[in-house]
Amino acid sequence: MRMMIRFALVAALLLQTACVTMVAPKYQSGMANSQVLGRQSNGAPLKVGAFTADAKLDKKALSVRGSTLKGGDDGKYSTYLRDALMAELKTAGRLDDKANSEITGELLENKLNGSGMSTGNASVKARFVIKRDGTQVYDRTLSAQHEWDSSFIGAIAIPAAFDNYPVTIQKLFQQLFSDPEFERATSR
Repeated sequence: MRMMIRFALVAALLLQTACVTMVAPKYQSGMANSQVLGRQSNGAPLKVGAFTADAKLDKKALSVRGSTLKGGDDGKYSTYLRDALMAELKTAGRLDDKANSEITGELLENKLNGSGMSTGNASVKARFVIKRDGTQVYDRTLSAQHEWDSSFIGAIAIPAAFDNYPVTIQKLFQQLFSDPEFERATSR
């Protein structure tokens, strides 16, 4: 009996973690994305315009086992998505505030799930619009999913979920940049 009580106490301690709220990790450009953008030899520079989302979606913190992840510096996920896109374009040498082509976006779905005992997952969906000289040349809704190894131990699962959220954003941009229509819309 004593052994069972000890086991239950140890299990309870392993599952406990302090509830924390943090801003999403600083976005790091993906190597694959830089390569795709770099291969687009006729790729024109882009300026990044407004990114929006429904107010409920934009400010709703993603929750993982009682801990929450907030969006960009202003707490909005649309801002995080916009800043991430700017980082990708800057890394590839394709960001220019004076470009003739402007990309805007709307965040449509934003989910983070770290409750699984062995895996976690996230999904993001967004609409991207590109206008060249004021004329719309691209309008596409894309989504990305990502799955990673997780744990039943909250102290492992929560940071894993928070660290893998930006990878989901990278995958979304990989779809955008790999889209032949995107390449045509952004060619010189």
